[in-house]
Amino acid sequence: MAMVCAFLTILVVMSHWSTCCLGCDLPRTHNLTLLENMGRYSPVSCLKDRKYFELPLEKVDAQQIQKSQAISLLQTVTKQILTLLESKESRATWDETLLDSFCNYLYDHLRDLKDCQNQQVGEQEVPLTQEPSWWAVREYFGRITMYLKQKKHSPCAWEIARAEVWRALSYSDMFLAILSEEKE
Repeated sequence: MAMVCAFLTILVVMSHWSTCCLGCDLPRTHNLTLLENMGRYSPVSCLKDRKYFELPLEKVDAQQIQKSQAISLLQTVTKQILTLLESKESRATWDETLLDSFCNYLYDHLRDLKDCQNQQVGEQEVPLTQEPSWWAVREYFGRITMYLKQKKHSPCAWEIARAEVWRALSYSDMFLAILSEEKE
């Protein structure tokens, strides 16, 4: 438990640095506690259902990406997570109060990203040409959606999907921290 608290503290600090980099007032960190509380099954009991989905954010070269590209990429990740979580199958799986709270948080985060993007209007926009493009992120979430269908939206399949959402959001926070260190 101490390791989890230390990790979350590091994410909060790194996310704080990332807002300086982007010059925007983005949330300090993703609300991973809500996502964690949505879990109903032990991850250990679902190990047999594990799958590697190839998170495209792992391929980003933080030194080569511009602020406008980072914002666009994070918007795409957030939109794809919302699409996944707002399905009727998702609502049948998780506590609706927690799910609604988490989705509302994501909508707020999306609004903050849009505001940040509007602040970047003066900068030259460069299309996302390197991996992961918005398309690679969409394909990643498409693989998760297909996996859920193949597993008939079983509780363990949703636990695996929840873990992937956690991973994508955690990686987004770390990605922003790397950007802030490189750009300062």
